[in-house]
Amino acid sequence: MKQPILFTRYPGLQGKVSWTSLGRFPTPVHPLKNIGHGNLWIKRDDETSEIYGGNKVRKLEFIIGEVKSRQKKRIVTFGGIGTNHGLATAIYSSRHNLACTLLLFKQPLTGHVKENLLLFHKFGAEMKYKNSLWNTVISYFLTERLHYGGAYFLFAGGSNFTGTIGYVNAAFELKKQVDEGLIPEPESIICPQGSNGTLAGLSLGLQLARMNTRAIGVRVAAPRLGPFPASTKGAVHDLMSRTYRYLRKICPEIPKIRIRSPEIMDGYLGQGYGHKTESGDRARRLMEDTEGIRLDQVYTAKAFAGTLDYCTSLTNMNQPVLFWNTYNSVDMSAHAASVDAQDLPEEFYPFFGEN
Repeated sequence: MKQPILFTRYPGLQGKVSWTSLGRFPTPVHPLKNIGHGNLWIKRDDETSEIYGGNKVRKLEFIIGEVKSRQKKRIVTFGGIGTNHGLATAIYSSRHNLACTLLLFKQPLTGHVKENLLLFHKFGAEMKYKNSLWNTVISYFLTERLHYGGAYFLFAGGSNFTGTIGYVNAAFELKKQVDEGLIPEPESIICPQGSNGTLAGLSLGLQLARMNTRAIGVRVAAPRLGPFPASTKGAVHDLMSRTYRYLRKICPEIPKIRIRSPEIMDGYLGQGYGHKTESGDRARRLMEDTEGIRLDQVYTAKAFAGTLDYCTSLTNMNQPVLFWNTYNSVDMSAHAASVDAQDLPEEFYPFFGEN
């Protein structure tokens, strides 16, 4: 069991920041040789675990560590009916004897969404359908806290400052791979930006690791939830700042820095969260046909479409660009096939054409 590289760099964090080993790190980096964009690389966070991979594993290592240290018995979180974060939370909660409650809102129905609904049940999650995003958020912040007062409430995407530490650590992991000559220092890292934690953690981590690399998020979720900022530069900066203050408070050896403004690419969201786009679909097919790597329509396909456009816009095509793949590459179809849709709560029957 390897401890986080962040603990090696800042020993004062060890024993003060809770952590539980869930994944296999470092994840590989390698060039994308068949895409046609020169110096384009990929970070394979789709391979964070042979159980269920993707970016949530890095976050959950710190989140579940904190849940256990606080002696909580249940995690309550929320997302769309196809939430990958919700699935990862259900899977790793079940492996650590924690109850998991998922508050779910409607998103475009696809085969992947239906598979995840079956998998939520497979891994023992309590599923509550709230219909709209607004109703889900109200339930998360108000009603469910009355119902589950002693639970650990986890923001969508695992994007609290505890989860964000997972991607601060990931930046130091990349720095080590650069130092070992496995990849040239990237000019930019491009990743999906939805609930902000991945972009916030990478952006902060790159600064602390003293790398010149820029982190750029491709927006894949609505910037605002009614009057409240959600997927915005301000929200990302706030999460970076809160994470940094927490780390520095418990470990003064972390240097003083001025948090830089995060970078976000627009124009790839399409009709909204969960809706596929033509550019995303082209990017998804290109990646799968030429490199044999799967992307998803909600997050990584849109982010890779932005990556391809970004590479085309570079004046120096030899500048290395790193696409950070946050998707899960583990095939979960056999697990899903073992679940009967009628075993789900009745409010989910309509998604399977059942009355």
